[in-house]
Amino acid sequence: MILAIRLVSVVLCLALLIQTAIARGFWGGKYQRQGFIHPGILSVQPDLDRMKYGVETQTDPWYSAFLNMSGDPMSSSSYAMKGPFNYVTRNNTGGSPGTTQLSSDSVASLLNALMYYITGDTAHAEKSVEIFNSWASSLKLINGTDAQLVAALSGTELVNAAEIIRYTYSGWTKSDITTFENMILKIFYPPASQTTPNTVDPHPLNALLTLVFSSQANWGNSGEKAMVAFGVFLNNVTMYEQGLNLYETFACADLNNTINSFGQNSESGRDQTHPQLSLGNMAELCQTAHNQGDYGYWDLLSERLMIGYEYTAKYNLGNDVEYDPNFYRCDANLLGGPWADISDVHRGQFRPIYQLAYSYYVQVKGLEMPWTAKVLEEEVFEANDSVNNIANSPIYGTLRFSRVAGNAWASRK
Repeated sequence: MILAIRLVSVVLCLALLIQTAIARGFWGGKYQRQGFIHPGILSVQPDLDRMKYGVETQTDPWYSAFLNMSGDPMSSSSYAMKGPFNYVTRNNTGGSPGTTQLSSDSVASLLNALMYYITGDTAHAEKSVEIFNSWASSLKLINGTDAQLVAALSGTELVNAAEIIRYTYSGWTKSDITTFENMILKIFYPPASQTTPNTVDPHPLNALLTLVFSSQANWGNSGEKAMVAFGVFLNNVTMYEQGLNLYETFACADLNNTINSFGQNSESGRDQTHPQLSLGNMAELCQTAHNQGDYGYWDLLSERLMIGYEYTAKYNLGNDVEYDPNFYRCDANLLGGPWADISDVHRGQFRPIYQLAYSYYVQVKGLEMPWTAKVLEEEVFEANDSVNNIANSPIYGTLRFSRVAGNAWASRK
């Protein structure tokens, strides 16, 4: 009898331990997270090595793409910083001091990190570190009506750069890394992941859970990708899983309510800029999860994200597409919606989001994306301009994400 009781106790204890482990993502659960892969946000070590090898051997598409990026003033080791600022404000009306400067510096930190790894020139690493340290020692607050966007978008660029430097360059000191981590945790993460409305930002990512307001679509998946990226850099499982969970379950910023079954984006009636921002955000989240061994996010809902890419690419290439006026984002009324027709505002203005998705779905998985392929054939995204060089999208994708050799802009069908 005593032995039986002891056996039952042992079984119950084991069951409790397993249940706890699953809840925390350490045992057979969705994430199975025992540690993070580093470098491991948008570029893991094989990705960095692929770029470096392609450039060293002058193999396209990497070599041609690298030549273009290396001519970008933001990739220069002599880049003159635009910041830092003690306060960065982004407002939907009025001034936004510090926002453009933070965006520029975050992009420069990333491009210099890539230049360092590819060329081995430590001057580029030193430039990235200068940007990290200057902002981390100065920035005290990100605020404004659109604080969530600037924190999520520029913050994601910064940690992508910092992830590369931290794990490939020995000159960034531990104390400076700790200061930078504290900036991400205490200054960038709170607005990027804000879950309750306040007087400054009444429409945050997760406000629906408070039964007060609903979130704003591209804001939501900007915050989600940031949480996942921040989680990797900070080795914070809770933060990482928070972003992934919201991507699947939060009604105003999840995949199912952002892209419908035939690919329409919840903001397709608003304009063509914001659907592309949203697609790029979701692709970044999926790639980061994939790089951490969470392989299912690209393929959710029968490759719904791929369908969304194809829909937006097709329409912006000048073709007709199906449109459902009853499918629209939360808070559409705040932006002139709901919209009876698909918008032609900014139609044909492509953002640098397409290579990242194409590389996975076509070059890795072997599926077809004919409209996305046509965009990549017709558009040169490796360019220094106001569209490509803002901290909103996965810029210089030909260099960073291409997996198949060939002319950088030749047909990939």
